[in-house]
Amino acid sequence: MTKIKKTEKNLLPVVKVPVKEDVPLETLDQVPEPTRKDTLSVIKIPVTGDVPLEVLDVVLKLASIEAVYHQADIDLVTNTKDKLIEQLEDELLLAHLDMKRIKAEQKELNNKLNLANQELNDLSYTERIINSLRDPLIVMDKDLKVMRCTSGFYNKFKVTEIETEGHYLFDLGNQQWNIPELRYLLESILPEKKIVIDFEVTHIFPEIGRKVMSLNASQLDKVNGGQLILLDIKDITEKRKIEDGLAEIELLFQESKDRLQLAVDAAGLGTWDYNTLTGELISDSRCNEMFGLLPLDEIDYDHFIKKIHEQDREHLDEILKQALNGANFGEYEEEFRTVETRDKNFKWIKFKGKAYFNSEGVAYRLVGTTLDITVQKMLDQATKELLKKKDDFMSIASHELKTPITVLKASLQMLNRMKDNPTNMLPRLIEQANKSMDKVTTLIENLLNTNKLNEGQLHLNKTSFIIAEMIADCCQHIRVAGEYSIITEGDKNLMVYADANRIDQVVINFVNNAIKYAPASKKIHAKIEKINNVVKVSVSDNGPGIPPEKIPYLFDRYYRADSSGMQYSGLGLGLYISAEIIKKHNGKIGVDSEIGKGATFWFTLPLS
Repeated sequence: MTKIKKTEKNLLPVVKVPVKEDVPLETLDQVPEPTRKDTLSVIKIPVTGDVPLEVLDVVLKLASIEAVYHQADIDLVTNTKDKLIEQLEDELLLAHLDMKRIKAEQKELNNKLNLANQELNDLSYTERIINSLRDPLIVMDKDLKVMRCTSGFYNKFKVTEIETEGHYLFDLGNQQWNIPELRYLLESILPEKKIVIDFEVTHIFPEIGRKVMSLNASQLDKVNGGQLILLDIKDITEKRKIEDGLAEIELLFQESKDRLQLAVDAAGLGTWDYNTLTGELISDSRCNEMFGLLPLDEIDYDHFIKKIHEQDREHLDEILKQALNGANFGEYEEEFRTVETRDKNFKWIKFKGKAYFNSEGVAYRLVGTTLDITVQKMLDQATKELLKKKDDFMSIASHELKTPITVLKASLQMLNRMKDNPTNMLPRLIEQANKSMDKVTTLIENLLNTNKLNEGQLHLNKTSFIIAEMIADCCQHIRVAGEYSIITEGDKNLMVYADANRIDQVVINFVNNAIKYAPASKKIHAKIEKINNVVKVSVSDNGPGIPPEKIPYLFDRYYRADSSGMQYSGLGLGLYISAEIIKKHNGKIGVDSEIGKGATFWFTLPLS
């Protein structure tokens, strides 16, 4: 047996035993405690004296086995400890995650709490705003369920909070808010536009009747992602009534204005408006036309006054100033003439209007109408002349009829006395009676013909006849009397197509005028001639002639020429009737005369 001697330290070599492997035999002074799974276990074996190798081998084997078991215990403890550590680490990790999650949840809860506090503050603020509103306002959620209403809503629509809040809008009050227009507003328009302004709805409510409402709706997003709908309701029923009333009044006013304008236009009126405070004078085109101004000309009061005839200017200015001072309650009406135009003509204007006064009695406006009465004035003047002529005619007719009728009556009385005892005066009385009767007949025929002319009832019965034969027949009574001779000259075979009786009347008038105004001319010449396509018949005398200034009036009604200042018998209708007869035949009539050389009356007729 081999023995190992004791060393100085009397120690065996250190044996290091790795885990899960054979333990190597080494000389160690000291074996430290293991710190990790992969370190070797160190076993210290004291040795005294000499030790046989076999014993040492056994010892080493035992030590190796003990080291293995010892290492196994260490591994077991180490593994258990590692597992515990791992488990603790896992639990710590889970705890850390839980803490992190708890912190996140706590943060989220804090955020929700802040939002809730903010919403409470907002709700409190909104509540205060809503409570302060007196207009109807509804706050709803996105499903149109009523959350809150103002007192103005409850008072206006006669409902309570209990029957309103928490209910669907369209179910309120037996569905009285189930209005098609409102439903369309909230379900179709609002979701798209987010805000709707002045949406008008008309509805009849059971409690308050027909109402016209202006709706303003807004869709708001809450901080927490919710949604609110605000519905503002304004009752514009009275406003609409007023507007409708005003619109109706405006329509009536416009209709009245149009009717007035039509009346003004139909009457030919012009209008003018004078602002006494600013001096501005506004006149329409019709008024401007009356004063010779262009439609767009602007004038002032001084310019306007200068447009008045100098003889009427001062008087009109005084009338208008009196109206401005309140005379006749500010009303005025006056007729005046405008200034003369270049052709020495002027217009007659009728002014009518009124002045308006403020609360202090100061006139601030003078308005009026202008009417051109020039034609009326001319007609008035003509009427006056006609009335005068009528009076003259009645006087003349009375005188002209009175004389032959008196003579006729006297002749008949004389004849009646001598009917049983005729004398040599009988033929003379009969002739005198016949002449008086002829005069009366002529006067009556002239009056009847004049009346027919006035009424357009002078009819013609045309035939073909020789004009010379007609003249000879109509003047036979003059020839028989023997005092005057009728000399017919010209184409005695010329034939015309006319009313022989009416042409006879014209020739007799010409001959009678020649006898009346040229009694000294015993020869009267009748001339017949053809000129182009007409026949001209003229009757001439050798009397004193007719003054040129009187010739244009010879064929006027009731006109009687008196070249020597003498008054001639007759109604002044003979030549007037003759002219109308010739016009009916589409002919012409006229007179040629020189003072001292007689006069020639003529007419023309178209040939057939």
